[in-house]
This record gives sequence, structure tokens and C-alpha cells, in this order.
Amino acid sequence: MNRLLMSMLLIASMGCQSNKQQTVALLASSATVVPEHLKTPIVKYSAVEAEPYELHLKMDKLENDRYDLVVRVNLSKGCYYVSPHSKGDFSGIFTLTIKDTDKLEKTASLIETPRSVEEYDPHPFVDGYVNWVRQTTTYNQQLKLTGEDNFKVSGMIQFTIEPRCTLEQIPFIISYENGEMKVAIDGC
Repeated sequence: MNRLLMSMLLIASMGCQSNKQQTVALLASSATVVPEHLKTPIVKYSAVEAEPYELHLKMDKLENDRYDLVVRVNLSKGCYYVSPHSKGDFSGIFTLTIKDTDKLEKTASLIETPRSVEEYDPHPFVDGYVNWVRQTTTYNQQLKLTGEDNFKVSGMIQFTIEPRCTLEQIPFIISYENGEMKVAIDGC
């Protein structure tokens, strides 16, 4: 009886072995028949992964000792920020600051083009009127050179980009050297 039982166990285990080998062979053969379009990796793009904006700076000479600092913000679709023309008490509003210096002075208010329009926002953090900037916008800050000496002065552009809700701080340098005024993003 022991022999009979042993024989049956041996036959059963051989059957399991051949099933395993068939399964592995079947899987291997099906892996080689993968359609070509499924072999190409799929690349997905989303607004969340993309940068929400691009910032460009330039300095235009207007006349004699007057210059125009130009800041253009190109927004990605669905992104926005609070305009400096908003009347409410908002944190993260668009601001452009230049470190105090006796070499350079602002001669006018910051000009926004196109000018943002006030709208009602029912969001709990706003629940009121706000000027949202939702499109590519240019800011112009007129400056006056107050001397002829070479200098470098730092500045900062700051705003909260929505809906990501991150405070963006972009440092820049204004330099005047050998009669030429330049601006560049600091650290880039």
C-alpha cells in the first residue's frame, strides 16, 4: 500500500511540474507577441507638472538718465496671481521691490498691461473682490539714474502663484557699468 501511495504522489507531483513548465512557456511566448504600439512608453503631460509661469526681465533706455524696467509674466493655462492693483488685504500680492540706493530711484508707479479687472471671488479665503491676473501681463517700472558711478543693486519680484499656492520669490540684479544699465535674474 505504501508503494501504491508513493507511486500516486510521484505521478501527481510530475503532473504539477509539467503544468508549471507549460504556464511558464505560455507566459514567455505571450510576452514575445506584444503589439508594437504597446512597446512604446507612454509619456503624460499635465498642468501640475509643468511650470506655472515664465518670467522675463529687460531694461529699456527711455531718455538721458531715465530707464524702464520691464517684467513680463507668461502664465500657463489655469494659473493666476493677485494683481498689485487689488484693493483688499491679500498676502502674496505681486510686488516689485528694489533695495534702497542713492544711485537709482523709482519715478512712477508700477504699470500693469493689460490692466487686471476686479472680480468677485466666493472662495472662503477671499470672499470678496480681487484683481486676479489670469493672462500674460507686462509690468513697467520707470527708473531714474541719479549718478554716473558704476553700481549693482538687488531687487525682488514676489507673488503667490495659484492654484499651486506657492510664494514665488525671484531675485534680480540691476547693474550700471560703463554707461550701460542692465537687469538679470540673480542666480540663473
